Amino acid sequence: MIDIAAERAYPTPFANSPLLPLLLVSLATQRNAPIPATTFSDEYDYIIVGAGSAGSTLASRLSEEPCVSVLLLEAGTAKPPLLNDIPGIGRNFWFTNLDWQFKTVPQKHTGEALVNRQVIWPSGKALGGSSILNAMLYVRGNKKNYDDWAAQGATGWSYRDVFPYFIKMEDNRDPRYYVNGYHGVGGPLTIETPRYEAEVKPPIREAAQQLGLRVVDSNDGRQTGYYELQTTYRNGQRCSAAKAYLVPAENRTNLDILAEAHVRKVIFRSRRAVGVQFDFQNTRCVVRARREVIMSAGTTNTAQLLMLSGIGPREHLEKFKIPVVADLPVGNNFQDHCASIIPFTLDPQIPPVKQRLENPANIKEYIINRSGPLAASEFVNSILFMNARPVAPDVDFPDYQLYFVEIPKEVPEMQVGFKPEIYKAIFGPYENSTMVVCFSQILKPKSRGTVRLKSTNPYDSPAIDPNYFENPQDLKTIVEGLKTCQKIITSEPMKKVGAKPFETVAPGCEPFVGDLDKYFTCLTKGSVLTLSHQVGTAKMGNPRDPTTVVDPLLRVKGIKGLRVVDASIMPIVPTGNTNVPTIMVAEKAADIIKETIQCPYYEYLY
Repeated sequence: MIDIAAERAYPTPFANSPLLPLLLVSLATQRNAPIPATTFSDEYDYIIVGAGSAGSTLASRLSEEPCVSVLLLEAGTAKPPLLNDIPGIGRNFWFTNLDWQFKTVPQKHTGEALVNRQVIWPSGKALGGSSILNAMLYVRGNKKNYDDWAAQGATGWSYRDVFPYFIKMEDNRDPRYYVNGYHGVGGPLTIETPRYEAEVKPPIREAAQQLGLRVVDSNDGRQTGYYELQTTYRNGQRCSAAKAYLVPAENRTNLDILAEAHVRKVIFRSRRAVGVQFDFQNTRCVVRARREVIMSAGTTNTAQLLMLSGIGPREHLEKFKIPVVADLPVGNNFQDHCASIIPFTLDPQIPPVKQRLENPANIKEYIINRSGPLAASEFVNSILFMNARPVAPDVDFPDYQLYFVEIPKEVPEMQVGFKPEIYKAIFGPYENSTMVVCFSQILKPKSRGTVRLKSTNPYDSPAIDPNYFENPQDLKTIVEGLKTCQKIITSEPMKKVGAKPFETVAPGCEPFVGDLDKYFTCLTKGSVLTLSHQVGTAKMGNPRDPTTVVDPLLRVKGIKGLRVVDASIMPIVPTGNTNVPTIMVAEKAADIIKETIQCPYYEYLY
């Protein structure tokens, strides 16, 4: 049964549309989450904490082994709304029950234009984790990222080692891509080319080519260039990790998936993880792990839970009177891609995003063909990977990533965290215009932040400090990207769609108008936003390296029966979006763990 009232309760453009019931029926042809368990056993071979992109993948792959039992625990809801499957409206689920609704601590080197200098920090809270909130962009990063991991001590994680797992996960539906040998067919995660091309996309592509950029598939041999983007869609609907990995596995008798189960801590006996304590249906529960507890709660929550369990920096844990099980640098090495934006308007004949989404003709087009504005990847229409400094033409290791995104006014008004007077000064005069922004995102940040505890209460948000621009080079790189944004926006091809940069000036930056370097520096010191690419808080590498938390087999150092499998283990953030690399980590981790499992042959006969 479709619960129309529950679907209407979410702040989407379709809540009051007469076409809503028909739209929901069309979406219901795909299951977006598995049916969760209502009961559970006292013990399992493996307990996985967190059912996001990594946890969903790992639970599915481990439960392929018939002789082991797996419990997957997720703090968020079991059932995301059907409307969450519509690619054009992922941002509409921020600040709902599908979002942890975190904020960073006040930032030292940016944030003057933000309320309390805090950056809004969306994070998925449901089966599927952040793959139910993200923009579904299919980006693997750069070959050199993984070679650098290996060079730093993460043996077995070079590009040659991880490439087979990118292929294994993928079911690419576009023959233009999969014929080149760099893509997979038949894997769990469906990849498609969106069936929507915004009016502004061809001129951006043309302007990029005039700047000397090649049109590329950034997931094959070369990343630098204008990426003809692909997305994690299945027949025009969001293909979350829950849809890809958990729905097909839901009937396995050796897998229990428990939602709304908030883990409080890992339980240890003599430096061995033996179970977890969690809250479920207003009851404090304990489940034992015969083989391993696996943390897959994400870069922020994994760090918090490890520290609550006694694994972290000794001095920090002692401050909260948490008994120290292992003195390890959990919560350090925190890296994120942040971005700054330049807004511009288009020809008034091109309708704004909200108007296009609400248009009954566009809703019908999506219902019938899975095309049109509702099929836009959160209205990201163009991605460019570029270098900030001149490099030899054969060097393929970009410094920044540009996104061109059509936005409704609600994005700057509510989702960036601008002070109201700043929002009004910059965006107020353009509220009813067709708005596009160019994001300039740093790809190789030199700054490092931390995740720390605020309290011993597992329901309190941790203290998240990305420490943006601690290294001033990061700021310079973003400014270089903004200058490229400006070149593209003001280029000849963009005149075809009436592109015009805003004439409003960011308050406080008035003295720098006319000097792009100084103006964009002022703008970026005023505000940045996260693209939710956080990694690194449980760094993988050589166990003798004092900066590492896990070894190359993802085992927590000095502890038995405990691994970490999520983006927190990445020693260096990939140069690109992190959802697909996170799934790769879980695919490879599953094989690492399976090597320790020997099921009797007869188990596979049934």
